[in-house]
Amino acid sequence: MELVISKWVFAFSLFSWLIFSVAFSVEGLDEDSKVRGVNLGGWLVLEGWIKPSLFEGIPNPDMLDGTQVTFKSVKLQKYVCAENGGGSDISVNRDAASSWETFTLWRVSESEFQFRTVQGQFLSCYGNGCVVSATAKSASSTETFQIERNNDDRVHIKTKSGAYLQATIDNQLVADYPGNPGWDDNASTFEMSIVANNLHGDYQLGNGYGHNKAKEVLE
Repeated sequence: MELVISKWVFAFSLFSWLIFSVAFSVEGLDEDSKVRGVNLGGWLVLEGWIKPSLFEGIPNPDMLDGTQVTFKSVKLQKYVCAENGGGSDISVNRDAASSWETFTLWRVSESEFQFRTVQGQFLSCYGNGCVVSATAKSASSTETFQIERNNDDRVHIKTKSGAYLQATIDNQLVADYPGNPGWDDNASTFEMSIVANNLHGDYQLGNGYGHNKAKEVLE
């Protein structure tokens, strides 16, 4: 902790010195003179493009908080959709993915996530056999799902109580798949596609590693 504080104190002192030194040195310069500066972004702000190695050890690094994804039922060959962008039951009936079929991940852990619609509601499921809806304005345990993933970007989505979601023949998303699904073209298997994964900042690093591990990485 002392090392982190010292780093910030040093960065602030260096920044202040540069500001005042430039302010005093600019006065009296002619038109052909040059003023040089230093970019302190790597000191004051964490970004994945500045130092990618900081993020390489995060489990599921392509599923950081804020990542946008789509889900396609391999059995129905239809996309999971929040009708009108949210506010009603979830359907699995779209041939192509757009904003209503895109969900933003709120990462709880490396395998647990909450899904937010384009209108800001969260997907909810209140128990085994429930129809998944997009009506919750805030997220809690009933809005938290576990993602099981294989190497081909096929996923299973499971509720906190252990029920697997499946796409039914009437195009609903229901938490009632019997038993443990395999990775064949069954009703509980979905293809997950990453639409956008652009957020790689302080929050994503801390959220991705967890408090203790993030502290070790930053030291």
